[in-house]
Amino acid sequence: MITIQPQEVWYANFPYAEDSSKFKRRPVIVLDVDNDSCTVLSMKITSRNPRSEFEIEIFDWATIPLDHISTADAASVQNIPKSSFDKRVGRLSDDDWDNVTDLYYSYLKSIGAVW
Repeated sequence: MITIQPQEVWYANFPYAEDSSKFKRRPVIVLDVDNDSCTVLSMKITSRNPRSEFEIEIFDWATIPLDHISTADAASVQNIPKSSFDKRVGRLSDDDWDNVTDLYYSYLKSIGAVW
């Protein structure tokens, strides 16, 4: 059984928003792990530049290491089965972790999921 921890970056099969039966293998940021249900709350990483208020550049992308400048998308978070994870890439820096989790909290506030 693999061990997955918050703040890590993994390659996983991330479902498309339009059709959750289809997915793309991509790097994701692990936000939380539910061992009881074997699911991992994961944030999508993309190679495009930030395009919305809920996307943020990963500044220390090279130290993770990712292949190129990358963006975390706080509006694109999914619970993914542990079985969809296949390769640990590394770990976010503490600064990037703070930025990503703060942005995710802001996103949750904007949709009324937290107060």
